[in-house]
Amino acid sequence: MNRVKKLSVERKTLASEAYHYLYKDIITLKYKPGQMIYENDIAKELGISRTPVREAIHLLASEEFLAIKPQKGIQVQYISKKKVQESYRVRESLEVTAFKEVANLWDSSNRIYKAAKKDLLAIIAEQRYAAENDQVDDFYQYDEVFHDKVLDICGNQTLTSIVRQVRGHVNRMRYLEFFETREMDRIIEDHDQLVTLIEQNNILEVEKLLVSHLRNVSNYYDDIMRKYPDYFNAQS
Repeated sequence: MNRVKKLSVERKTLASEAYHYLYKDIITLKYKPGQMIYENDIAKELGISRTPVREAIHLLASEEFLAIKPQKGIQVQYISKKKVQESYRVRESLEVTAFKEVANLWDSSNRIYKAAKKDLLAIIAEQRYAAENDQVDDFYQYDEVFHDKVLDICGNQTLTSIVRQVRGHVNRMRYLEFFETREMDRIIEDHDQLVTLIEQNNILEVEKLLVSHLRNVSNYYDDIMRKYPDYFNAQS
């Protein structure tokens, strides 16, 4: 690899690192909606130059997580209830398709599916540990990992990519749901039951439970918005 290509790869890697660092802190509300953040501070915190940080910021701005304010800095975007609801509808439609496909294809005698079940149960065990120790950040991360694992088993890379894109705007609301309701036992129970139903090839019940599972956060929209009015865009 020549020097120019090597530098390009390194920059892309650093930009990806900066992106995931910022994304996680936005989703878990370390960076709160409306808060101003600055390139220099982030670069120093990560120990990298400003160029990859700038690339990460522009990508997050294109995804509407950040707003670039000339001469001021970068502002974390407020949560839009409208965007959350729209993203939920897209996510639900695509995830239901993926979970049903996995339930349809599942073969408990196949070593690939045996390994997949082992992985899913291990993820649930990590969720249970996080719940028992009131580790909301870890619980949220393992919730994502569980859904990602089923999407990966489905094998439809285009569907998986779209789901991962659209659910970003859902995730801050879901994090607040976890933080406020502490209904982690219910979520663990749903995940356990989903694995059982998938293993039984019970497509109809998988769909019913997953829809209920994904829609639960909507029960808390109004309560969360009342408690955290400064986090939301009043216009949407």
